[in-house]
Amino acid sequence: MIDKNKFFEIFGIILVLILLYSYLPTIAEITSESGSADFLWQTSKCTYEGINFYTSYLNRDGLCPYFMNDGAGYAQGFYLLLYPFTLLEWNSAKIFWFFLNVILLLFTITNLCKKFELGAIETFLIIFVVMYSIIARINLIMGQHTIFTLFFLSLPFVYKSKFSTILSGISYLKYNIGYALFILFLVSKEYKNLFLSLGPAIVGLLVFCFITNSNIIDSIFQPIELSIFNAKYKGATLNNIYLFSFFRDFSIFNEYINYFLIGIFTLFFNIYLITKISRKNNNLLKLSSICLLVLISTPHWGHDYILITPFLIYSIKYYNLNLFLMRTNIIVCIYFLYLYSGLKIYFNNYLLYLNINISSLTKIYPYLDMLILLTVLVLNIHNNKKNIST
Repeated sequence: MIDKNKFFEIFGIILVLILLYSYLPTIAEITSESGSADFLWQTSKCTYEGINFYTSYLNRDGLCPYFMNDGAGYAQGFYLLLYPFTLLEWNSAKIFWFFLNVILLLFTITNLCKKFELGAIETFLIIFVVMYSIIARINLIMGQHTIFTLFFLSLPFVYKSKFSTILSGISYLKYNIGYALFILFLVSKEYKNLFLSLGPAIVGLLVFCFITNSNIIDSIFQPIELSIFNAKYKGATLNNIYLFSFFRDFSIFNEYINYFLIGIFTLFFNIYLITKISRKNNNLLKLSSICLLVLISTPHWGHDYILITPFLIYSIKYYNLNLFLMRTNIIVCIYFLYLYSGLKIYFNNYLLYLNINISSLTKIYPYLDMLILLTVLVLNIHNNKKNIST
């Protein structure tokens, strides 16, 4: 009979070959004409040509071409970071962006697993599950920026240094994710870390204004203004359903007041839960919890479920300590990484077969997903086992 070590070696080789082969269609899609359609190459290119693309898109003056991007509603520093890619033509740039994101995702997983003392077999299993998932592939095919953001968001939970704290502020540049880390530093009274982490956003704003000869005060609000503009005139992330989005759909106020109310309620809800999260002694639980929280609280597309990755690592790490809860966690992770979209399609097709109207389900599904995420979030942050700490 084959011994256990050789079995795992053979099994690992088989999984690696399966994973590599499965990525051939993914690479073909990335290199196609529509591949990496959300990659912010063009807006970064405009920035280094001295064009304020926010102003250009808001005025629709054509100075910055609207080419292959997902709305460009990020903070200014994000486009400065993409400078090396502007030196390449489009097809080369999106291939390098693909490889960078693969590397960052692998680094994020291995860094977290090493920090929180998962073994080689568990680490390999997590890498396979995440990399093989449809969510990881969608991120890579679309040229999305969530993997990039998650890498920097996770740094202060792995490394305790000024440099890692400064770099973690890069996650702030993607507003609908990084804000949770800002609140965590604030409610934890880590004011030094809070100040250091603001560096990338502040420097990014100042350099952007210098390059594009823009007014600083106007530039501070332009990303938000552009996000609202995109929501009004084109399909945009802000149109998606999230926890307090019903204010947008049912409020009698104008759109800016509606979004202000959404922002206020989201802020208080997040401060309340992140305060509870901050009291936990487990950094992996903290990271996992704020990732779940942002998926509930702010508008996202399905590819952002890659933020489930730290939660999967947490659930496998502490699997033996609470079998029911961790089994539930893992099922939820697999659902969002692999199954949620497919199950809805199958269910819709079944209802259509039964001649049942499904038009209302498109709005019900996101609320069901939020309920699932909120339930596991609450269950995990209220899990009081003393031995789940690090």
